[in-house]
Amino acid sequence: MTLDATATPIDAKANRAATNRVSKPPMDFAAYEKTKNRKLKIQRITRGTVGVAALLILWQIMATAYNLQLILPAPFSVVRRIFGMLTLDDTRWLYGPNIYVHLMESLRRLLMGFGLAAVLAIPLGLVVGRIEVVRDYVLPVIKGFYPIPGIAWIPLAILWFGLGDTAVVFVVFMTAFFPMFFNAEAGARQINPLLIDAGRCFGAKGLTLFYRIILPATVPYVTTGLRISLGGAWKMIVAGEMLASAQGIGYVLMEARFQFRAIDLMAAMILISIIGYLTEYVIVRLVEKRTTEKWEVR
Repeated sequence: MTLDATATPIDAKANRAATNRVSKPPMDFAAYEKTKNRKLKIQRITRGTVGVAALLILWQIMATAYNLQLILPAPFSVVRRIFGMLTLDDTRWLYGPNIYVHLMESLRRLLMGFGLAAVLAIPLGLVVGRIEVVRDYVLPVIKGFYPIPGIAWIPLAILWFGLGDTAVVFVVFMTAFFPMFFNAEAGARQINPLLIDAGRCFGAKGLTLFYRIILPATVPYVTTGLRISLGGAWKMIVAGEMLASAQGIGYVLMEARFQFRAIDLMAAMILISIIGYLTEYVIVRLVEKRTTEKWEVR
């Protein structure tokens, strides 16, 4: 850009601003967003680390200052106990098989109950959300069962199936079913009719319309339902195993409580937290990769 040497002070100021604008390279928005996201991620990790560190310090202070080792073991003792469980270093295992057997048993039951709920609840929710006649018949029935908490099903499950696998899987199924169903149903109902009409204009109908329009539009709701259901399923499998099973992480908790071993209780609870987080991350992340990211829906 050519600048006028005889310009007034105001014009000179405008010229300098114009020169600066010309000399600046165009902004790379992609790089800017990447840097911004990296900073936000570091910020979140830092804040989370500080929060966890504060909790551990408070825990250590309470355990040592008030001499609560019997009912509140110090964090280092609990970590050492977890390490002993996982490395099978502790030969004084008090609860039958080693911790891996109990964890795998809980995980197997969880996947059975959760998987069965997903197979039934998601398709039913989509159908109920899209077809008004089916909704009128089915929704009152589902809403009638929904207020019953999962733990209330345990006595009936024991009566029907006895102690063991089936009773625990049934309770997990009843807990995981409703969040999946209601999220799928809400997702199917909220689809913009214009999208359906546009799909029909292009000749889509039946399964094509379902796969191309309805399913991508409802996937964010479905993944939310999966995440909520998985958290509820973990809570319920522990409760079910505490009352209706002789194996599993819930059984370990109950036996530790009977033997007044707070350190085992806390170690098992931390293991549940870690395994629960990992299963939620793997399952939901896998579904998101195959659906929301593939179809680029948010």
